[in-house]
Amino acid sequence: MKKHLLSLLLALCSASAFAGVIGFDDLPGDESDVVANGYAGLNWDNLGAIRADAYPGSGFETGVVSPGNVAYNLYGATVTVSSADGNAFDFVGAYFTSAWLEQELAFDGLRGGELLYTSATSFVIDTATPLWVQLDWSGIDTLVIYNSSGTQWAMDDFTVPEPASTSLFGLSMAGLALARRRKRAPL
Repeated sequence: MKKHLLSLLLALCSASAFAGVIGFDDLPGDESDVVANGYAGLNWDNLGAIRADAYPGSGFETGVVSPGNVAYNLYGATVTVSSADGNAFDFVGAYFTSAWLEQELAFDGLRGGELLYTSATSFVIDTATPLWVQLDWSGIDTLVIYNSSGTQWAMDDFTVPEPASTSLFGLSMAGLALARRRKRAPL
């Protein structure tokens, strides 16, 4: 019974963890589908995922860092990424490429509706090469991505550290130690 309780506790802890690097490659890549809320522990507003080969020669194809898919802003709109459970997350960065023409991106990071961070400068992206945008923002619950052109951009390897990974490791080690100690105990 206690073994099942420990397994349940581990499962519950891991369910709230964010993915470390989100590559969108496990999604179908159908450009008419939106990225579902709750995917990778986050809610995605105005974001889709598309196969890299859907438009050969475009920034969708050249923007792929991890093979398969890239995410993109639907209809060229502003994208909002927020915590699915309301807890804060840290945003390290992501790769961005413009789908069709050079453009600029700007970012805001909020917590509880309060602006904590804003990008000091805009990031210029083109159609040829993915640009790593590293922000290292911590303790936000919402990330807003603005673009200057009203056209699509591609995003890959959205990086959010796994805040629960250290806790999970410690909990796992404690569970293993407990199980090991019980095996050694005399009957």
